[in-house]
Amino acid sequence: MPRQLDQLPADTTTLARRIRDLERQVTELRASRRAAHTAVSEGAVTVYRPGSDIPAALMSPDLGDGNAGFQTNADDGTYARLESGEMTFGAREVSQFLPTGIRARAVGGTLDIQSGMISGGAQAHILMVSGDSPLSPGNGAPMISLMWDGSGQNDMIVDVSGLLLPRNMVWGSVTITPSAANIPTSVTVSGLTVRGATFTAQVTPAANTPGTQVTGVGATNVTSSGLTVWLTRTNLTATTVYWEIKGQ
Repeated sequence: MPRQLDQLPADTTTLARRIRDLERQVTELRASRRAAHTAVSEGAVTVYRPGSDIPAALMSPDLGDGNAGFQTNADDGTYARLESGEMTFGAREVSQFLPTGIRARAVGGTLDIQSGMISGGAQAHILMVSGDSPLSPGNGAPMISLMWDGSGQNDMIVDVSGLLLPRNMVWGSVTITPSAANIPTSVTVSGLTVRGATFTAQVTPAANTPGTQVTGVGATNVTSSGLTVWLTRTNLTATTVYWEIKGQ
């Protein structure tokens, strides 16, 4: 049976040389792992999942459209691509004339979310604009705008699955006890903050006798901070009146 001593070099010089070579290789390996950057002058960097011939990730100077970028592919055929300052999404089996994507517009301060275009159809956009963008309203306030590319399709449907709290609309109710029968009595609502330049109001009584005992309701002095609500009854019954202010 060979001894461990027999596996050593025959002389100390050979042993020292092998140890020195081993130290050099370890040093080079550590240096390569700490490299500040790695350059690829031609071709691309491709990563495959075990047992798959579809690239899981690809970084290339040309992703097929002349632009450099990075793309990841999912098992279900969908992909995400980052190139030229734009993130796009799609499916390899679907030919999109314009892909679904997210990009920052060159005008600055604008985030454009695009629904994509398939088979020549139009696409929708959601624009989120900061207050200092040229696309923001005249007062410099930030905004969210929905747009549609299709001709003759100027209206878009917005489905809010929850509570809608627009800053240009405020609503509530007041209880008015008439001071005298058949005499208009008012209550002032104040302390509101409604966005807009011009304001309109709507009022309606919570009553089952409109036109008989409740003969009229109205609103005056409608501003961004409040309104005056009026009620007229044939008697002195306290009545709840619902009100709403809209700013434009």
